[in-house]
Amino acid sequence: MTNKNSNLDSHNKRNSLGINKQVYKHLLNKLESSNQTDSKQPTQRVFTRLQYLDPYFEITLDQAESTSRRNIIVASRNISRGGMSVLHSNYLYPGTTISGHLRKCDGSLHPIEGSICRCNHRGGVVHEVGIRFDHEITIQEFVISDINDSLRSLEAVDPTELKGKVLFVGADQSITPFLREYLSPTNLNFGFDESAQAAMDKNLDQYDLIFVSLDAGNLSGPEFIRCARDSGFNKPIILCGRTSCNQTRKQIRLSTADMFLPAPFTENSLLCALGEYLITSWSENKLELVRNNVELDSVDNLHNELIELANTLDSQFSSQDPVEAYITCTKIRNIATILGMKSLHNLTFTVCEEIAQTGDIEKFQAEFSSIDLICKGIKTAA
Repeated sequence: MTNKNSNLDSHNKRNSLGINKQVYKHLLNKLESSNQTDSKQPTQRVFTRLQYLDPYFEITLDQAESTSRRNIIVASRNISRGGMSVLHSNYLYPGTTISGHLRKCDGSLHPIEGSICRCNHRGGVVHEVGIRFDHEITIQEFVISDINDSLRSLEAVDPTELKGKVLFVGADQSITPFLREYLSPTNLNFGFDESAQAAMDKNLDQYDLIFVSLDAGNLSGPEFIRCARDSGFNKPIILCGRTSCNQTRKQIRLSTADMFLPAPFTENSLLCALGEYLITSWSENKLELVRNNVELDSVDNLHNELIELANTLDSQFSSQDPVEAYITCTKIRNIATILGMKSLHNLTFTVCEEIAQTGDIEKFQAEFSSIDLICKGIKTAA
């Protein structure tokens, strides 16, 4: 999990500690090691703390006994929905009000105001300063994570705070019983559909959130999510299941789900996942912006896989090997589904069905040529 910050590469700035980027990262590692030693101590945190790297974070201090304001440059340590921790060379008094600008993942600046809630000496001239924001932020706008890392911003959720209408989709019987048990204390109006087709036949817009397992009956969870998005559903979707292989992780990464909850899950992890979207208000525009933080490298890797599979399919068609051609077409179809390439998905699906019935691939020369053309033209199209 990282934040994209141009300040990490800055060479013409100086923070109050006088440390460069290399020493800054060493100091963070030392502080993290110290925290792990004390990790057995119980915590009453409301929000999860996530690393936020900015060695040159400028804040403005309101002087307590005057009308003047003072700018200082500190090194950030971590961030949460409710505040952040920074490193400074001097003691700062709790209650001092501050203001500043946080850099979002898209590079834009977000104004923040808050106050200092604690200041602890960490050795030498290093003081760790806790800042409490006046208004909570949406942490996903500032920290990019792989969806498989299951980023969450809440440490705990009171089940009675969960309200809204939720649809649970999937045929994974190792998940459903726990859902019913853990959701019983909540105020949610929830329903279950084992089949993705049954869910798609509903008016999905009536739901505030959809929770779908990797096994969604007649479709995989990522396939169902793609269909739901294509039909216009832009509200939150949580995907849940066991990640058994790299291919599954790729499907999850590009599914356009808003969160992945690994199974088995606890009552607390389930409630926190739901609370991420049902307690905090998310606009559809903000959800879309966060979804667009998917790493482009992942898409690029899948494009390269399609090109390699197309080359493999060429040789299999030349040698008239229906079994291997069937397997390759299935792999292409899976990637096409992840990428939302409907024409390629439908084409490979038809070819696979015909090969399975007849065992003959020679009569599908036109179809194989089309598959080859689409796969090898993917880079140009992108």
